[in-house]
Amino acid sequence: MAGAYEIVMQQRKDLVDRIIGMMQQGEFFNNASEWNHAALSPQNPLSNVRYKGGNRLKLMTAVLINHYQDPRWATAKQYMEKGYHIRKGEHGIICEKWIFKKEKVVTDENGNKHKEETLLDHPQVAFFRVFNGEQVEGFPAFEPAENTREKTDISIMGDRLMETSECPVELLAQEKAFYSPAQDKIVLPLRSQFKDEVSFVKTLLHEMSHSSGAPGRLNRDMGGMFGSDSYAKEELRAEIGSLFTGFDLGLKLNAEHYEDHSDYLKSWISVLKDDYNELFRACADAEKISERLVANYCRKYELKREISSTEKKKMEECVFKKEKCL
Repeated sequence: MAGAYEIVMQQRKDLVDRIIGMMQQGEFFNNASEWNHAALSPQNPLSNVRYKGGNRLKLMTAVLINHYQDPRWATAKQYMEKGYHIRKGEHGIICEKWIFKKEKVVTDENGNKHKEETLLDHPQVAFFRVFNGEQVEGFPAFEPAENTREKTDISIMGDRLMETSECPVELLAQEKAFYSPAQDKIVLPLRSQFKDEVSFVKTLLHEMSHSSGAPGRLNRDMGGMFGSDSYAKEELRAEIGSLFTGFDLGLKLNAEHYEDHSDYLKSWISVLKDDYNELFRACADAEKISERLVANYCRKYELKREISSTEKKKMEECVFKKEKCL
C-alpha cells in the first residue's frame, strides 16, 4: 500500500501532466475570462484558512475543469461535523501538508518538564482530501460578499502599483518590458503603447514579481541567461506570482491578455517534464511574491485582504443555520 509520500508525489505528477496537456492545447492561464474570479481564492469556511501555493493551484485547476462557482473547500469530516454530507459519487482533491518541526517534552537541569519544538532532519508529508461546497448535500449556496468599497479603476490600480513598487519604474518609448537586477529597476513601454490598461497592469505585475526576487527582498536566483533552465524557472515564478497577485487584488484579466504569454508557457513545459516538483516549488515562491506585493499595496492604501471578522461571523452563522452563505 502506498504511503503518504508516494501518494502526494503521484498527485503532483498527475497535476503537472494535466497542466502540460492544457498548456499544449492553449487552455491554461490564457482562458482566465472563463474563470469565476471569486472561486479562484480557495478558502476553508469552517477554519477560515486560505489555501496557498501548490494546493491553491490544484484547487484553481479543479475550478477550471469542473466550472465551480464556489471558493469554499473543506474535508468530509469538517462538513460532517456541521451536519452536512458529501454527495454520493463525488471525488475530492488531495492537498498536501509538509511538517518541518516536531514537538517533544524535555526535562531541564532542574527536573522541570516543558515542550520544545525542534526541526526534523527530513520533512514529513501528510495529505488531506477536500471537497468543494457544490459537492456537499444541502450546503448553503455561495454568494460573494457585498463589496462595500468602491471598485478601483484599472488605471488607478496601475498608478497605485507603481507607487508601491520596491524599485523605480520607468516608462520609456521603446518596445521591451523588463526588470534589471543590476540596476534594480523596472522598464516598461509607454502606457499608450499597450493595447489597453489591463495589459499594462498585467505586464507591470509580472515585472514587479521579478523585482521581488532581489537581494534584501525574497532573494531568488536572478542570474539565468535567456533560454536557460534557471531563466525559465524564474519566468514561471513571475507568471504564477502575477496571476495570484492579480486575482487577490480583484484584477480581471481577459483571455486575450494571457495569450500574449502562451509561447512562454509552452517553453516551460520541458522544465516541468524534467522535474514535476518544480511546479510546486514555483507555486511556493509565487505565493511569497503575491503576499509581498499585496501586502505592500494594502498597507499603502489601508485595504483588507483577509476575511473580515464580520464576514467570518456571518459565514459561521449561515453554515449553522443552513442559509445562503458568503
